[in-house]
Amino acid sequence: MNLPFFIAIRYFRAKKTPLVTLIGRVAVLSIAVSTAAMMLILSVMNGMNEFVAERFWKVDPDLKIVGAQGKFFDEKDWLERVSTVEGVASASAVVEDQALLACGEQNAMVKLKGVDSSFAKVSGILGQIYSGSYDLQSLGEASLVLMGGGVYNQMQMPSGGGCRLYAVDAALLSGPFAMQQAISSYPVYPSGLFSSIPEYDNQYIFCDLDFARRVFDIEGRLSAIELKLEDGADLEQVREDLQALLGETFLVKDRVEQQQTMFKSMRVEKLIVVAVFAFVMLIATFTMVANQMLLMYEKRRDMAILSSMGMENKALRRVFFFHGLIVGTIGTVAGAVAGSLLTFGQQYFGWVKLGGGSGNYITDVYPVSWHAGDLAAVLLIGVCIGVFASVLPLRQVSSFAGKISRS
Repeated sequence: MNLPFFIAIRYFRAKKTPLVTLIGRVAVLSIAVSTAAMMLILSVMNGMNEFVAERFWKVDPDLKIVGAQGKFFDEKDWLERVSTVEGVASASAVVEDQALLACGEQNAMVKLKGVDSSFAKVSGILGQIYSGSYDLQSLGEASLVLMGGGVYNQMQMPSGGGCRLYAVDAALLSGPFAMQQAISSYPVYPSGLFSSIPEYDNQYIFCDLDFARRVFDIEGRLSAIELKLEDGADLEQVREDLQALLGETFLVKDRVEQQQTMFKSMRVEKLIVVAVFAFVMLIATFTMVANQMLLMYEKRRDMAILSSMGMENKALRRVFFFHGLIVGTIGTVAGAVAGSLLTFGQQYFGWVKLGGGSGNYITDVYPVSWHAGDLAAVLLIGVCIGVFASVLPLRQVSSFAGKISRS
C-alpha cells in the first residue's frame, strides 16, 4: 500500500484531541449537508421541468413541420406526402397567427390556431377540455372556437356570450382609407374551454382551418403541419426521412425545438443553481481547511519523526492531501446518498404536498425526478472542491515539521 495513503487512513481513524475530532465531524457534516441540498434542489428542478414539459407535450405534436422562411407556405400536396412516410400515424394542417380578440370593453392579443379534423388525433387537446365540447364548426361568417381558460377569464365573458376577432391584411395597407379596409372582423363563440399551461391558456384560441384562412386571408396556405408518430417509431429516423422528402425549404422540429426558448431557460436556470451550490460547498470546505491545519499541528511530532527517518516534504504533503481527500469524499458521498434517498422518498411517498394536499393545485405533491447525470455532476464537483481544500493548507506541512525538528 502507498505509505502516505496508509498513514492518512490511520490519521482519519485514530483518536484525536476533542477539538480536532469536533471540527473534523463538522467538516464532514457541512460538506454532506451542502451536497445533499444540491442533489435535492437539482431533483426538484428536474421534477418541475419535466412536469411543465409534459403539460406542453399534451398539446404539442411529436413533430412539427414549418417553413424555413416566412410564416406561411403553399399547401400543395405536402400533407398527403408526409402522411405516407413510414412511422407517421396522423398529420394535421395548421394555420396560426396573432389576432385581436374583443369582448365588450375587454380586448387582448391572442394566437388564433386553425386546425383540420385530424388535429384531435395529433395532439392531446381533448384531454385538456374542462368545460363544453370540442366543436369548431363555422356558422356562416361566425365560428365556434375552443378557448383557453385564461383568455375566457380575461375577457370576462357572460355565459353564452360571444366576441369578435380582428385581423390585419397587410396587402390592403395602402390608400386613404387603408386601415379601415385592411382590418377584418369576425364573430366567434366559445364551444368549450381548455386548460393545460398558462402559455396556452392565456393566449390560444382554436378554430376551424378554413375559418382561420378566411380571417388571415391566406387561402391555400399553411403555417405548419403537425405530426403524430406511430407507437415505437424511431423519432430521429422519421425526422431524417421527412427532412429528405421536404428539402431545405422546410424545418422539422421535435418537441424540444418547438419550445426552444423555454428549454434553454430551464438549462440556464439549472446551471445557475449548480454554480450557486458549488459556491456554498466551497464555503463549507473552509471548515475542512481548519481541520487540516489543526491536524497538522497535532501531528507535528509525527511529521518531525518521519522527516528525520528520511521522508521527504513531498511525501508528508501527500499524507495530509490524502487525509483531506478522504474527508471530502466521505462528506460528498454521504450527502449525495442522503439527497438521493430524500428524492426517492418524495417521489414514491409524496412527503411534501402542495397546499397541504387540498386538491386545489394541478398536482398534489411536489414533483421531483432523480437523474444519474446530476449524481455524477454533484460527486465530481464535491471531489474537485475537496481536492482544492486539501491542497490549500499543504504549504504549512514543512513549517510544522521544521519547527519540531529544530526544537
